Amino acid sequence: MRFFMVLVIWIVFIGGLRLYTWQRDAAIVKTVSTAYTETVLERVYSLEITPTFSIAEDPFALQTDDTSESLLEIRLNGKKINIPDEQMSRGTVLRIEKISGVLAGFNEIYIKASPPLTENMLDHGIRIRLLEEGAVVVDDTVWNTHGSLVSSTISFKMASMEEKNH
Repeated sequence: MRFFMVLVIWIVFIGGLRLYTWQRDAAIVKTVSTAYTETVLERVYSLEITPTFSIAEDPFALQTDDTSESLLEIRLNGKKINIPDEQMSRGTVLRIEKISGVLAGFNEIYIKASPPLTENMLDHGIRIRLLEEGAVVVDDTVWNTHGSLVSSTISFKMASMEEKNH
């Protein structure tokens, strides 16, 4: 008799739960999702990077055999920007021409660099300027304190040509 009661209770609980989830899922409105299309702007952009420190190798980073890693990492909307292999020192401007991948709408620039270990008591920053045919679009500085890794994301919005003409 106990086995029969346990079986009935299980059927009531599991059946009730199944009936509840079936009715709940049937009540959800089925929506048709539209694909989001990204419009890449076909304008000429350049990027200027000015650090307040000499960029050095991160002593705490995972050491791998890959020597193609640069000391400075820059990404535009998740895509890595190739940086020329030159020594970046304090106050010198690195200019990268012909940047592609700027979208109409929301954009992000991610930057990461490591200051020298000997300057761990100083605050460090990197100035980032995005230029469109010589005109400044984005001008921001990323700061970190006490010699820590300088990394941050700068967000900005760009208007398409149709929006600019209105």
